[in-house]
Amino acid sequence: MLNRIFQRQPVSIKKSAVSSDLIPEPPPDSETRPTDSPLTSQDVVALFEQGLQKISVDDYEAALPLFEQVLGIQPDLPNAWEKHSIVLQNLGRYGEALDANAKAMELYQAGAKALAVDVRKGWTAEQWIIEGETLFFHSRYEEAVSAYDAALKTKPDLHDTLYDKGVSLFNLGRYEDAIAAYNAALALNPDLYEAFNNKGLSLAKLGHYKEAITTYDAALSLNPDLHQTLNNKGLSLAKLGFHRDAIVAYDAALHLKPDKYSTLYNRGLSLAKLGHYEDAISAYDAALRLKSNLQNAFYHKGLTLAQLDRHEDAIAAYDASLAIKPGLYDELYNKSLSLHQLGRYKEAVAGYDDALAIQPDNPEALCNKGHSLFRLGRFNQAIAIYDAALVLKPDLHDALYSKGVALSNLGRYQQATAAYDATLAIQPDDYQALYRKGLALHALGRDQEAQVLCNAALAINPDLHQGR
Repeated sequence: MLNRIFQRQPVSIKKSAVSSDLIPEPPPDSETRPTDSPLTSQDVVALFEQGLQKISVDDYEAALPLFEQVLGIQPDLPNAWEKHSIVLQNLGRYGEALDANAKAMELYQAGAKALAVDVRKGWTAEQWIIEGETLFFHSRYEEAVSAYDAALKTKPDLHDTLYDKGVSLFNLGRYEDAIAAYNAALALNPDLYEAFNNKGLSLAKLGHYKEAITTYDAALSLNPDLHQTLNNKGLSLAKLGFHRDAIVAYDAALHLKPDKYSTLYNRGLSLAKLGHYEDAISAYDAALRLKSNLQNAFYHKGLTLAQLDRHEDAIAAYDASLAIKPGLYDELYNKSLSLHQLGRYKEAVAGYDDALAIQPDNPEALCNKGHSLFRLGRFNQAIAIYDAALVLKPDLHDALYSKGVALSNLGRYQQATAAYDATLAIQPDDYQALYRKGLALHALGRDQEAQVLCNAALAINPDLHQGR
């Protein structure tokens, strides 16, 4: 998520008091005052809009005669007096500007109607920038981009506006366009480290992690104290599998901002990937002390505890995650795995059912539910679950092997042999499947074949144990 940490203050400009530049529609059957020149005269509208265009490019000398002509034709247009006042003010004719503004206010108060034109046609770049900032902070990013483009059409060298446009495009998920905007800003101001940081974020979103790291380094060469950029660099290094380097980046970020819970959490992820499970747990705990409802930290803490066979603690971590956000598939599934490891098979089956209610077509979850049913001695139910998993994933080796064992336990040796054959077709050197098939053949009286298979299994693993 893009944090707009490098936001600039919008340019402030004076605004005259204006009620509206649009003529309201009269109510039905209402009386309208006759006028010598219609308010919608094409001549008046054309002159007015030409004047607005001249104001938009700060050409007040050219704008002055245009508004004078408008007022010569239609002297009771309050918004024409208003624009005339702005032009006079920018030409340094302050006394006349005050008089023109007073005339505009007098006409508005008397109920005079403004000329119906799009007032934005006369906006300056600064006004468009303010519009863009307002739209941005209301999350109206498409409209904000249009406003920034209008400002850039008038003044194409506004590097801050190009940067703000890039941020809006990023928030719209238009990462390629955002990069183009940041590049344009950097062409005008190569020291804009904020643009380098956000360009890096866009590259990372596109999966270009190496380029992102280079871009983050460019930002850090301009400002080494960017803790968020260091964190972002760490994330890209982690995506490339460089977890040691990622931890170095996270540590540098934490040196600048020790209380950044997200960096502590990210550091924990990389430590876990390196197998430093105790250190990873410490990192997650440090993050959780700063943000007690950091659901992902509880989840990954649970995974790490399970790696250490601390399944009771892992279950507590999963439960803490589920207390923050109930109904999370991964938490329910992994909690069930830990319950199975603890021999709490009935609870594991119930947990798998909860997970499968969310993702009913997950073959691994079905297979593991089958294992818990198997451990409860409910072999027929286990076989049915293995079959359901195999419908979804016919080459699920674990389900085929476990189905064979369950069939053997029921004395259905012919069917068990077929299940072991399917297992060995996927993994020919599965010594347990070879051995189990040998036992099934022995039960069928095919002792010579059975001996060959058992010898083959022992050749692969002389310390053979039967497994399930």
